[in-house]
Amino acid sequence: MKQIHIWPNHMRIPHLDLVLFRPNGETLAQTLVSLARLGFDTGPENVELHEGVSFR
Repeated sequence: MKQIHIWPNHMRIPHLDLVLFRPNGETLAQTLVSLARLGFDTGPENVELHEGVSFR
């Protein structure tokens, strides 16, 4: 199971029971950088993108 789930308006880290707001207009790259700065493993094997997430 992937540890980080990303939707258009929020991110969820189930094993920590943590939900983080994702600002409108934030790119996927910015989201991943933010999570990496918090110490999360943002490798492709650990991140699941859900419907509506844009790469822009």
